Amino acid sequence: MALPRYKNQKHYFHSCLNTDNYDKRQFENLLAVAPKIQKTEAKGESVFPGYINFMGDQWSALYKGQPQINPEAGGKAALHRPLIQKMMLSEDYQKLREQTTLDDFSAAIGTLSISETMIKYIEERKKNDEQLKEMQNQQEQLQQQIRQNQQSIQKREQQGKKPTPTQQEKSQKLADLLNGLQQQMGQRLANNIDMSQMLSQAAQDANSTKQGIEDLISGTQAGSGAAEMKKIPLRQQLELAEVLKKDRVVRKVAEWAGRFKAIARKKQKSKHVASVEREGIIQGNDPELLLPTELAMLNNPSTKLDFYRRFTEKQTLQYAPQGKDSAGKGPIVLCLDQSGSMDDQKEQAAGFALAIAMIARRQHRDFAYIPFASKTGKTLIFPKGKIPVEGIIEIATSFLDGGTNFEQPLREAIKIVENRERFKNADVIFVTDGSAHLNDEFLNNYHEKKKKLDFKCMGCVLGSSSGHEVEKFTDEWFAVTDLIKAAEDSAVFQI
Repeated sequence: MALPRYKNQKHYFHSCLNTDNYDKRQFENLLAVAPKIQKTEAKGESVFPGYINFMGDQWSALYKGQPQINPEAGGKAALHRPLIQKMMLSEDYQKLREQTTLDDFSAAIGTLSISETMIKYIEERKKNDEQLKEMQNQQEQLQQQIRQNQQSIQKREQQGKKPTPTQQEKSQKLADLLNGLQQQMGQRLANNIDMSQMLSQAAQDANSTKQGIEDLISGTQAGSGAAEMKKIPLRQQLELAEVLKKDRVVRKVAEWAGRFKAIARKKQKSKHVASVEREGIIQGNDPELLLPTELAMLNNPSTKLDFYRRFTEKQTLQYAPQGKDSAGKGPIVLCLDQSGSMDDQKEQAAGFALAIAMIARRQHRDFAYIPFASKTGKTLIFPKGKIPVEGIIEIATSFLDGGTNFEQPLREAIKIVENRERFKNADVIFVTDGSAHLNDEFLNNYHEKKKKLDFKCMGCVLGSSSGHEVEKFTDEWFAVTDLIKAAEDSAVFQI
């Protein structure tokens, strides 16, 4: 299926590297799905003619397996060739390529970072370098002469006549002069640029952005973020990267999500191992259940390849669990306090919610998210705990503020369990740092519904608030100082 094109899309024709048509189409495809890169290319064109070719070569130099300067490249590639050459000679370039080689996302982020810095540098040089200004004036004059000569040739062609020898000679002479001038301009721009700082920043941007996305979307196994990223279209990866770059709150949420998920994995692993029937041994490829002898084979260079073969074919020996993780477990409904008193830990709370969702996804359990304050916010439903990019952004950026009302989120939780077949036998987690009165009539109706619908409710009270009201509607509840303690010391992550 053809990728979408944006208005007035240009083409990456002129390269100073050993690029082929496939490389050029790949960059144009990237450009088609990345509005931020489109905007950067357009801005670059205003300060550096043919910037799409320069930007395309930046990307090729980062992405290709073995990029090399093409000594025969001339024409419109001449202007940016000195800059690309200098970039590729930098030690920091080789360090950056460790992240970007054959990695679509990292190469795109690295190119974007380099391009934004390069544009600022060129703008500054054009303001302060008098010789460069003069070269630019000469370039504009030559381009004007080329246009005029081309118009004369076109008029003759419209009359059915060939260009005159003088016109042909002039075309070649002007093209040679422009090519030589552009090489001089490119070399002058390359002479004073600090490539080390620019490439170091690009490496930092690519690494931190990728880590942030992996923290947000990572799943059941440590290091699973990279695998989860591959399941998301590049367009959405870049959209999420732009949100991370612009929004400090989302960056903090990503950090907290990574931390909470690490705790959740540890808690779930200890629980899972405790449920294993050690007397039974089967074949499979669950990393958490492998026998010590298999792990020894993995660590032995002489048996490692055989281990990988058997692991891929699900023939490695592992302990037999008493049952699958999902057996006997219902969906998860998280009611999360977003009242004003939670403002100082709203990023933590969002990261906490994403960790609960990870547990749901690990166990193939449906997940509902109900934020609340004086009233409930937007309820989000995620089948089997799988949260799309827009859901992650919604959880990371929304915050209600205001007072505390327990009745509305509990009513919403009952509504979900009662009206959605998939949410029968749900586990409701209710997290709050406050207290709110519940009248007897509501409580009586709530407990009738709870018994009829057969769901469980666990309460988690943060800070110094009393759990007196929470105790009235939960099967069990915990009092902890903060969300970190809730994750580490309570049973919330063992649900």
